[in-house]
Formats: sequence, structure tokens, C-alpha cells
Amino acid sequence: MAQQQGRGRPRESRLSARLLAVAFAEVASKGIDAATIAAISEAAGTSKQAIYRRYRTKDQLVAAAVRNRIALIEPVAPLRSSVADDLRRYLGHLAVVFRKDPFAAVFRALLAHRQTPEFSAVLDVVEADQRLALRQILIATPFETDMEIRIDLLLGFVYFRFVFADADVPQDAIDRAIFLALGLVAPRDPPPLSGQPGT
Repeated sequence: MAQQQGRGRPRESRLSARLLAVAFAEVASKGIDAATIAAISEAAGTSKQAIYRRYRTKDQLVAAAVRNRIALIEPVAPLRSSVADDLRRYLGHLAVVFRKDPFAAVFRALLAHRQTPEFSAVLDVVEADQRLALRQILIATPFETDMEIRIDLLLGFVYFRFVFADADVPQDAIDRAIFLALGLVAPRDPPPLSGQPGT
């Protein structure tokens, strides 16, 4: 009997992971309203009852799916050698995440339902984590002055382009945004930051 239970746990774990992945994909492609429990269960190859055993509502499932996907993103710790370089690494990595994964579509869907407590909580945690990461880069540097406004400028730039304008954020645009947010004078064609080819 113990062996049968042992075999059952991995199957349950795989089903839970599949449900979260399918829910994320359904929201990205259809939006929250059209991503029904019936559609998610069918795409996951399981029953609605299997979902409701894990999550009481669709909102809880979708919120869990987004948190799960975010948890899979590798963090980018500051190297503390150059503020501009650390910002470039962090924001560049954030841009790569948006390009590789349909996060922009999912965040648009969540923002359209911001009044839903489960989604509001997810968005608040995402913002808090990202602001903390940028504070760790800017703290105890000459750019600590007006730090929260600098963070608004940088995160606002990335999210406006990806989430609201549905446009890419190339690395050279990120570099220029960093120069502006740090109050640095950028030449017409800014040279690569340290650690990049040509330095």
C-alpha cells in the first residue's frame, strides 16, 4: 500500500504542475474571462473536479499559475561593481523574460481584473519584488537620491512598452533609459557599458 501511495504522489505533483502551466497559457492566449475551468481541465487532460480539489475558484488557480511561473525566473543579483551595469543586467533580464514568455499578455489580463483580490495580491508582490531588486542596486550609491522616482522611470518604461504598447524593448533603449534615470549625459550613440564587447 505504501508503494502505491508513493507512486501516486508524483502523478499528483505532475498533474498540479500541468494545471498551472495550462492555466497560464490559457490566460495568455484567451484572457481571464475566456479561460474557463472547463477549457483548462480539457487542455490539461483532467476533470473539473480535479481542479476544484486544489483550488476553490478559477481566480485562485490563475493567481497560483502566475506565481508559479514567476517563481521559475532566475533572480539577477547585483554585482555592485557599477550601478549602470547592474541596472542593465536586471532590466535586460526582465526584457528577455517578457520576450520568451507571454508575461505581457498575462499582465494585461491581470490588470484588467485588478479589483479581484487574488490578482491584486499577485501584482502587488511582483511590483514589491522588482522594486526591492532595484533598491538593492541603487542603495548606498550616489543615485540613492530620488531612488523611488528613478525606479518608477525604469520599471514604468519596461512595462509601458511590453504591457501597454505591446512593443519590444531593445537593449539600446534600455541603455538610454538607464542614462536618463541616473541623470547621466548619454552621447548620441552611448558606448557599451563595462563588461560588454568593445570595453
